[in-house]
Amino acid sequence: MNLSLLQENLNLALSNVSRFVSSKNQLPVLSNILFSTDQGRLKLSATNLELSINYWIGAKIDQEGSITIPSKEITEFVSYLPSGKLDLELKNNLITLSSEKNQSTFTTLPPTDFPEFPQINPDTEFEIDVALLTQAISQISFSAALDDTRPILTGILCSFNQDFIRFVSTDGFRLSFKEIKLITPLNLKTDQTINFIIPAKSLIEVTKLSKNNQKIKIGLTLDEHQVVFLMDDVELISRLIDGDFPDYQKLIPENYTTKIFINHDELLQSVKIASVFARESANVVRVSIKPNKLELSANAPQIGQNQTQLEVKTEGENLDVAFNYKFLTDFLTVCKSQEILVELNESLTPVFFHDQSDPSFTHIIMPVRLQD
Repeated sequence: MNLSLLQENLNLALSNVSRFVSSKNQLPVLSNILFSTDQGRLKLSATNLELSINYWIGAKIDQEGSITIPSKEITEFVSYLPSGKLDLELKNNLITLSSEKNQSTFTTLPPTDFPEFPQINPDTEFEIDVALLTQAISQISFSAALDDTRPILTGILCSFNQDFIRFVSTDGFRLSFKEIKLITPLNLKTDQTINFIIPAKSLIEVTKLSKNNQKIKIGLTLDEHQVVFLMDDVELISRLIDGDFPDYQKLIPENYTTKIFINHDELLQSVKIASVFARESANVVRVSIKPNKLELSANAPQIGQNQTQLEVKTEGENLDVAFNYKFLTDFLTVCKSQEILVELNESLTPVFFHDQSDPSFTHIIMPVRLQD
């Protein structure tokens, strides 16, 4: 292998690819990045056996080849080099990197033990707008569980029909769902739905890697155990999570006894003020709903108490309910509407929060039991 490329291109590629290198060291080669020439470009590949990445960059290829190089060392080394031309040459299992004022050699491992990545099944492939996907993931990913106590809850349910994809996430205390219209309808029967569960962290990585793209292709592998994301110069492959996602449809009532229309900024400011006290009292914020008035309060005996009254528009019955303030803050941070619609029935039943500017996005929070 013999090639030339720019330091700034290799540095960016390594900084992205190195995030997917295995830290558990099941096999020595998994601590390495695979360098391989591919149709006039250099391809960098890495995997931790849950997420795998292929990343292509432009290069002048003089001799084809492939080799694996220790990730930590090559990434750090290249980041310290000045911008400009780099030459890479492989001889006798040693890779030499030469710049204008520096020449260094790294030991390597042959690529024969590096895992082969599965290919996308073209029959399952569809295209989606990157901006819409990025918005959807930012709106719902925070609702996925962070710990592996229930692995299924660390994932995001992707549910497809002919024309739409719905993303759903929940940690058991809150739930978010978002619907996106597909650019090209899928070749499915009218009543057919396809469901699979992608780790939330995989979709977050997709949003990071797709910033310079307008469209992204998504599809399952032939064995349907993994999902592939195809971008202009990046391919990301993620395992799927096995299991049954909670039946969130059962949470949705046919009607509501109480509705509140409230200003977004006023509510967010009030929750932040209350959080100073709520943090010392199990994060609990109390909400009292009265005719065209909402009273928000928090009480921490060792610090003091806070009470804020907001003018709102209400419909239906008066109600007292309590929330974990962090859940309210998370939703309000991604909500773009200046007016929020809140729908609820009883003090301990799911509460629906609607971003009025985005009818395709809904967030649900389970209330906290009040203890007097």
